[in-house]
Amino acid sequence: MPKKKTPHEQETLIGIVTPVQWNEYDQVTAVALSATDDEEYRIENGEEFINLIQKVIEASGEVRRDQKTARTITIKRFSVIENF
Repeated sequence: MPKKKTPHEQETLIGIVTPVQWNEYDQVTAVALSATDDEEYRIENGEEFINLIQKVIEASGEVRRDQKTARTITIKRFSVIENF
């Protein structure tokens, strides 16, 4: 039987950093990780990743899932994958 994931769990994900929120000047203010598991994870500490938009990264950190299927990740470690 597969292990059931807890709401707060350390995970490693691979995906593309994508913009998800802009200000009135069309500047990106929030980003998400569009992961290879076909899910989108809002990056809680996303201001550090705005300069990596459209880059593929491997990110490790705390993933949270709520009842309404919203997913977030607080990235602790990451690396850019050049040839994905």
